[in-house]
Amino acid sequence: MDKKESKKMDKNEINKVIETLSKKGEPKAKIGLELKKHKVYVKKETGKRISKIQKELNVNSNKLPDDLMDLIRKAVKLLKHKESNKKDMTSKRGYQLTVSKINRLRNYYISKNKIPKNWRYSDKTAKLLVK
Repeated sequence: MDKKESKKMDKNEINKVIETLSKKGEPKAKIGLELKKHKVYVKKETGKRISKIQKELNVNSNKLPDDLMDLIRKAVKLLKHKESNKKDMTSKRGYQLTVSKINRLRNYYISKNKIPKNWRYSDKTAKLLVK
């Protein structure tokens, strides 16, 4: 059996890939998965995490952390479902729990100075963020 050998990427090539994907707005997890397809493990190859490389290149794609954005996307999805299915109380409870998680995570990120102190979650701004 002949296995195709994938050429090793050096640090500059890895940085270029991270830079291009970050400018497209891809989250860090997706960038890591894309590089793993080419058998490149960023931390092992460069000694740094993707977020640190993004900071050095000044290409941080989002103002908000990825996990917070994922929760906001989930909340918007549940909100749309809730609007079209008024009697679905299970989804209403799921929405409430998701908003609660967002607010707890907001408090954590405010304490770590990752987001502005006056940042608040609201349905209207969440819909605009997700678009």
